[in-house]
Amino acid sequence: MVNKLAVVLFAVLVIAMLMFQSYASLVPMSWGFPTLVQNQSLTDFENSFAFSNDFESSNISFPTIASTGSIAALSAFPTINQTSSITNLLSQCKFMNQQQSMQFAYPWISIGFSPVPSMGFL
Repeated sequence: MVNKLAVVLFAVLVIAMLMFQSYASLVPMSWGFPTLVQNQSLTDFENSFAFSNDFESSNISFPTIASTGSIAALSAFPTINQTSSITNLLSQCKFMNQQQSMQFAYPWISIGFSPVPSMGFL
């Protein structure tokens, strides 16, 4: 009986020693798909106003008989008067709205005590 008990204890001791030697040092693992999302909006409003006024006048007078005292060929031309008036008015209004959206996702896995994701055992 002692012999059987010794064999059983020896078998238990061998199994215990085999179990003690077969262990693993597990490291943390994390994974996922991080998504970067960026939304931006731009709104622009412009208003401009311009006013201009241009007034021009010109008079051309040729000499007459009374001013020269003689009959000249120039007395046949009349006096010319020209008047010009220009007014400009400009009003402008602009509105712009721009929206932009960006999304970016990538696979991420980290095995071990990695300070940088997806870089393994660094």
